[in-house]
Amino acid sequence: MTANLKISVIFSSFNGASRRLQQMLDSMLGQNLPADQWELIAVNNNSEDETQQLLDQYTEKLPMVVVNHARPGKSGAMNAALAIARGALIVFTDDDIEADASWLSSIAECAEVNPDYGVVGGRILPNWEHYPHGNPLLDWIPMGSTFAIADQESSGPCDPTKIWGPNTTVRRELLGSTIRFREDIGPLPGGLFAMGEDTEIVTRLSRNGVKTYRCAKAIVHHWIPASSVTEAWVQKRGERLGYGMPALFAEDIPKGVRIGGVPLRTWIESANWAVRAALLYPLPRSKKRFWAIWKYYYMRGYRAGLRRYAPAGNHSGRLVQEVVR
Repeated sequence: MTANLKISVIFSSFNGASRRLQQMLDSMLGQNLPADQWELIAVNNNSEDETQQLLDQYTEKLPMVVVNHARPGKSGAMNAALAIARGALIVFTDDDIEADASWLSSIAECAEVNPDYGVVGGRILPNWEHYPHGNPLLDWIPMGSTFAIADQESSGPCDPTKIWGPNTTVRRELLGSTIRFREDIGPLPGGLFAMGEDTEIVTRLSRNGVKTYRCAKAIVHHWIPASSVTEAWVQKRGERLGYGMPALFAEDIPKGVRIGGVPLRTWIESANWAVRAALLYPLPRSKKRFWAIWKYYYMRGYRAGLRRYAPAGNHSGRLVQEVVR
């Protein structure tokens, strides 16, 4: 690899060998950007399966470095990769994507012809384990916050909240030695965790004046297992989304009296959705029923997030929620 790498692709994997890691690595083998212009930094994040052995098999096939990060948590693992990344462009992705052959070359081209934009997001298309024919859930949910899907077909300036983790590029000069993922948010094995580590770092850059751009030609396909296309799974994901909101966008936390660390207004809103969910739960499936239950879980996560991330009151930030269709 040359000293002037165009791109560093970084990702973390926890027990990826038992899921889609091999397919992801195979798609990297097919990249049409010359191998001396990019590097792949894979972080084995405390895996208990054959992830390390699988990564080792690909180190001779790919311009890849493998880092072992024993402390569980995706954000810390990504920071370990950032510490050694050498590319002018840092591409964040996941271990369950499959990239088009022109993915990296398209990112490089978009970044070159749009030098005023510091963050570039590509398209993320669903890679269904089983396409959910006839499942009305797909018409009810926001695909972005649920499955990290970004399928807009046009390139151009975009809102930073519409750039998702599996296909996010940041100019390394903007990260410096201090801008890193917050390690108190992001995926963790086990119980409840706060979603949004990718949104947080992009939004932080945006608040500092960094402009964001959508590159429609840079495409990855994000694996969606059949087990995720259920009302119960999506509703529980709403709880994780709510849990992270006070950490990511704190300005919208209601002011005023708190009871048990939670603003009174939030308790009132929570009670409202709890009553709606209870009344609609016995009824047949419908969009109205689904969203009442989703909001119940979201508010439950939001209350827990307030206690975790905002115990002493309000902080600066901006709450941006995807509009419920």
